[in-house]
Amino acid sequence: MLVAATVHFPYMTAWPERASAEHQAATQQGFQRIGEEIVDAGIETLIVVTSEHIVNLQPRMVPAFTIGAGGWHQAFPEPQFKLSARPWRGDPELARELVEQLYQRGFDPAHSSELQLDHGTTLPLQQIGLSAAVAVVPVIINTLFPPFPTFDRCRALGEAIADALRESGLDRHVAILGTGGISHAVGSPGMEKNDPLFDSEFLDALRCGDLTRACGFSEARVDAAGNGSHEIRNWIVAAAAAAPARPSVLTQIAFASGWNSGVHQLIWNAAR
Repeated sequence: MLVAATVHFPYMTAWPERASAEHQAATQQGFQRIGEEIVDAGIETLIVVTSEHIVNLQPRMVPAFTIGAGGWHQAFPEPQFKLSARPWRGDPELARELVEQLYQRGFDPAHSSELQLDHGTTLPLQQIGLSAAVAVVPVIINTLFPPFPTFDRCRALGEAIADALRESGLDRHVAILGTGGISHAVGSPGMEKNDPLFDSEFLDALRCGDLTRACGFSEARVDAAGNGSHEIRNWIVAAAAAAPARPSVLTQIAFASGWNSGVHQLIWNAAR
């Protein structure tokens, strides 16, 4: 099973020219490689493990995990980030099966036929050049409103998704894309920097296949790396779905000046 993970911060599409030519090229090459792998693997449906930014999740109702089960997913308009407003085709049949399989495995995800996808999802889909022929099933992790699902619970979710896909009777060629993170702050002091040490420690754990270490950070440590750093949950889900495979590094930029963030992209090729 093909699994990948990438950052999704919108500076890279809103103001690509602010980063160096070298960093722009490395980032685009990473996205291109993910897109090529999806094409080469004949992927029919892409499960996107993602976060969102107060478009679907609201303080009045915050499920830990939400699966998009609609036939189409509308894009939340974000022209300031130079993102397309095109809708993305869903896979209701696979989404329903996934919800049912997760119920049987002790998870109780919410599901919605009317999700709107913001830059947390649409940016990586646009940048990898995902074909309109490939369906998208978003899995939104609550990384906005504490308390968050624990890292260990996210790891278990990734394992359960992989098990559900292995036992699926739909005969789909499915890949998983985790998006978000790594260390960054949104709407708070520190937006102009990231925490390269945190990024290095977390990514090293993923590269070594050590999910216990990747899940071992305290909430306080993650929060200190920036409130957006809680999106590492999406990477943990992806890594757990790919386990025991270890990832290859596509892009590793500790800090891209002008974009004010690190740029990291990984890919796993796991036996299904």
